[in-house]
Amino acid sequence: MSDRTARVSPREIADFLAALRSRSTGDGVSLLAWKSSLLDRIAQSTADPETHAVAEAARAELAAACSTDEDEAGGL
Repeated sequence: MSDRTARVSPREIADFLAALRSRSTGDGVSLLAWKSSLLDRIAQSTADPETHAVAEAARAELAAACSTDEDEAGGL
């Protein structure tokens, strides 16, 4: 079995975009995690530095959102 993750399929992207269009207020972090995962997998299939930068930005956005959620939960 290969160490590489399977390439992102057009169907996965379509499913993600459909979820974005129908999102509710509470699914922000889960959608960011999904986005980050897709972009990480796309970046694994290329040496393009811009693609890797976009994936890194998505990971940072997810980390910030998770941190914010933890801070808000701790303040209850």
